[in-house]
Amino acid sequence: MNVAGLALDNIDKYGEYVSTYFEGDSFTNVDRYRHACRLSAVLIEHGVKPGDRIVVMMLNSPDVTAAFTAIWKIGAIIIPITPMWNAREVHYVIEDSGAKLVITSPELASRLKEASHGIAGFREVLVIGETGEPGTVNIQNEIEQVEPYERVMDQEPDDLALLLYTSGTTGNPKGVMLSHENLLFITDSVYQLNEHLPQVRGMQVLPLSHVYGILIMNLGAMMGSCGRILKHFDAREVLKTIEELKVERLSVVPTMLTLMINHPERENFDTSSLVQVSSGGAPLQEATRLEFSKLFNCRVVQGYGLSETSGALTGYHPDGEYRLGSVGPALPGVEICVMDFENKILPPRATGEICSRGPHIMQGYYNNLEATKSAIIDGWLHTGDVGYLDEDGFVYITDRRKDLVIKGGENISPREIEEGIYLHPAVAEAAVFGIPDAVYGEALMATIVLKPGQSLTEEEIRKHISGYVTKFKVPDRIVFLDSLPKNPSGKILKRTLKEQYSV
Repeated sequence: MNVAGLALDNIDKYGEYVSTYFEGDSFTNVDRYRHACRLSAVLIEHGVKPGDRIVVMMLNSPDVTAAFTAIWKIGAIIIPITPMWNAREVHYVIEDSGAKLVITSPELASRLKEASHGIAGFREVLVIGETGEPGTVNIQNEIEQVEPYERVMDQEPDDLALLLYTSGTTGNPKGVMLSHENLLFITDSVYQLNEHLPQVRGMQVLPLSHVYGILIMNLGAMMGSCGRILKHFDAREVLKTIEELKVERLSVVPTMLTLMINHPERENFDTSSLVQVSSGGAPLQEATRLEFSKLFNCRVVQGYGLSETSGALTGYHPDGEYRLGSVGPALPGVEICVMDFENKILPPRATGEICSRGPHIMQGYYNNLEATKSAIIDGWLHTGDVGYLDEDGFVYITDRRKDLVIKGGENISPREIEEGIYLHPAVAEAAVFGIPDAVYGEALMATIVLKPGQSLTEEEIRKHISGYVTKFKVPDRIVFLDSLPKNPSGKILKRTLKEQYSV
């Protein structure tokens, strides 16, 4: 068993075909696999052994997809990181995970060099492409000249394949451990809903540092899909690609739908080929779903999943009934129930915490046994999301127990931002929370109380915060208050603030 086998299975089942378009170039599925084999050989030459952890931090590209296959082929573990993170955030992941190497691109090389500085056991920053950054290694020529490594190392079902760091409510991100079985099971589960479809023309717009994007990448191999990889989401490029490649199916987060709806050149492109858009990563507003469906004359459905569930839990059959407000029924082989807060299973229509169990559930949080025991109880993953099931097993999400803010499909920890704010000497108290936003689903808001006699401008605190978190996590709105609401024990009442500023 090895997720890398998906690439070989794709070639065996569909033969050689043009599978990928990227920045004016096209590649066959065989081209992509050979690229991965050469990268495997280079990694072996740089001392990578089975079980080693390799950080990959790059914008979407064929190099990134090759890195997944290359690392898995030789029994190593990939740790994809969003290119949006700053050096401090990346440093934490490299140190916590015990990563040996980093693979990156020239434009990110200096940040990765800074992030890896001083970490015991770390060896090299490998760069695919020309770079003048001292202390990094350009492996482009090595990839082009090396003899491909053909073997796919067999792995046990529970062997770790992916270590995915996701923001949590406790500040620093937690490493979600996903095995080869986890990834193969959930990919096959989604495939079972779509296996009757012909080879689909699609597009990779989701970041390959996110579990949703990784699932779509693996599903594309299983379905024999053909599509364009975009470095990052750009509404005009998406519209253009739909027209040029006659894209039929698209997987997005809700923010992307909003940006496509509002793009000033939307009507200039022929998007009539679009049949279905699947939305995930964050709640999809019904008004947005209906508007997109009407403007683009296609079906729009939403699904539900977490990093801890290998990316998916529910999904709609392409020809299945859509139920208003529902994220769909459980995927084939996936068990879902709703429990009360005493861990008792509730009947249909009763509201409680959504829980799941099965081969898709993570192995746990890396180096965090306490968090793992809190999340997985008697084999059931407790998602932290509140909702209910109807009589037919369709899932409805009504709230989130966790304080996470989901901005543009990305989980953001308020506490991480608060910790940065509190480091400013003029700040006495702070609370960060999410408020509704028409484009990103949620925006970040910070309410701050200053120490007596201190003064601070919004511009000054923004500059301060940006030194601790990436720009995307800097609060969109900042308000200075005389005091923050608290309960009798002194805990800040974020719900009260959220209600006050969400109107």
